[in-house]
Amino acid sequence: MDDREELDVVDDDDRVVFRAPRERVHREYHIHRSVMFFVFDEDGRIFVNQRAATRETYPLVWSVAFGGHVRSGEQYDDAVRREIREEVGLAAAPLLIGPYRKRTPDERENSKVYGLVADAPLALDPRELEQGEFMPLSQAVELRGRQDFLPETDDLLRILFEYTSAHAVPRGR
Repeated sequence: MDDREELDVVDDDDRVVFRAPRERVHREYHIHRSVMFFVFDEDGRIFVNQRAATRETYPLVWSVAFGGHVRSGEQYDDAVRREIREEVGLAAAPLLIGPYRKRTPDERENSKVYGLVADAPLALDPRELEQGEFMPLSQAVELRGRQDFLPETDDLLRILFEYTSAHAVPRGR
């Protein structure tokens, strides 16, 4: 994580207002862009992960997705491909699921949410993640009731349920 990384500050309609260092964007609670992605295995199970104990924000908290910031001047599709390589070490092609406006007490993001099927074993960074596993969506929901998850989890599960009710859960080729 590089606090000097430049991000585009945007309005609710995703129009760029100005550019600023990541640390300032977060400190001043500006809206900025991000990408999030679900990782599925060939059986349609979702990868659920626990953040590392050393993480600055939300240590040991669980998540149903991965993600990161869209750098200043970067396109969403380019950012998600970069984040997929960085976060899980895959080259799989992501499928756009839809937009999401993340508005939590500590961050405001205009995000695009993607899904992908793992095309190889995940390469996870132990500095980022404590643990994780593929599980049926029903098991992830059950775990949500027993463990602390990121604030946006309920929204992401709703997006995932809406998507999977209209489309098949991604499967391997």
